[in-house]
Amino acid sequence: MFRSVALAIEIAILVVVLQLPFVQSLFADVQQTMSDWMTEIALREEREQLAEIKQDIAAQYSVMRLYQQEYVDTVLSTRAQTLYFYNAYCVDDDINPYIYGATLASMCSAIDASAILGAKQ
Repeated sequence: MFRSVALAIEIAILVVVLQLPFVQSLFADVQQTMSDWMTEIALREEREQLAEIKQDIAAQYSVMRLYQQEYVDTVLSTRAQTLYFYNAYCVDDDINPYIYGATLASMCSAIDASAILGAKQ
């Protein structure tokens, strides 16, 4: 009988302590930190693949004008941006106002050779 009363009191104290604003704030901080870590782990492979594409086009990138480099940086910022660029300008042959000719062909080739296309579905 004494054990069940002691257990009920311990559970009640635990519930009260867990509802304190300080404890709730602490749990929120821990949750945010863990969420950030998981996001970082999930995006690591994507960033490596995008960096590999940028390395493959380094020769063309170095001779581009500043606005073209900014455009390429935007295209290679996320997998979704890169896949949109690839589908629009490499597969569908849309006209790209920033990248064209041999530069576009080498960029399409680098994206096509990368592992990022295999992860699109």
